[in-house]
Amino acid sequence: MINSTNVFFVIPNPIFNHVYCRSYHNFTKEDSSYLYITLLLNLYEIFSSVLPKEDLFLCLDNRDQEIVSGDTFSPFLLKNVLFFDEATFTNDYVSLFDKKNPGAKNFIFVRPKFVGLTTPDILQIFDLLLLEDNVLIFKKSLHKKIVLFATNKFHRDILSLLQKNNFVADSTLKKLCALDYQLYKLKNVFSLAHVNDFKELYQMLSRKENYNCCSKQMHDRFTHLFIEYKELL
Repeated sequence: MINSTNVFFVIPNPIFNHVYCRSYHNFTKEDSSYLYITLLLNLYEIFSSVLPKEDLFLCLDNRDQEIVSGDTFSPFLLKNVLFFDEATFTNDYVSLFDKKNPGAKNFIFVRPKFVGLTTPDILQIFDLLLLEDNVLIFKKSLHKKIVLFATNKFHRDILSLLQKNNFVADSTLKKLCALDYQLYKLKNVFSLAHVNDFKELYQMLSRKENYNCCSKQMHDRFTHLFIEYKELL
């Protein structure tokens, strides 16, 4: 099961390129980039504790390709970092998707701007993917955005939804309900969208029961931002 599963981290806006990175409220562009990359690294680390890096793919905006040099992408498997133009995302993605996944049977698509996923959560997803029915598993953020899809039957219509920034759960699920899937909703996770979310992230990561959502290294990265923007706490 695990060896036949591929994970795609889909980031429709630049996060590595400071020039084009969208600022998170009062953050500088550099710190916004640091925040978004930390969220990605945290999820990548959790998935790579279960799956080999060969099965983990990054789907990034073309403007991030300008800074591939140096150690920027050292935590990731460089051959699995894919770049797309916003205007041609779906066509390019379908083409590369077909080439990259000849043996995969199960697919997980992640929008990595959230915290709260754990290794047991991933194993639960794997169990559901073993079902004989065609399944579509999803997680929502507390802001009612879908942040994770998993399926044992890939459908091209899912790709047309992945590059959308306004990934609202209700409207997305209405489209998916027209397809032949059994839908499974898993527990919500915490995402960053509003300025007050930064304070709530601090409070969340301070609670002992959430230590398994974040390694010490990732916690240290978040702590750097908590110190830098302590006025928001």
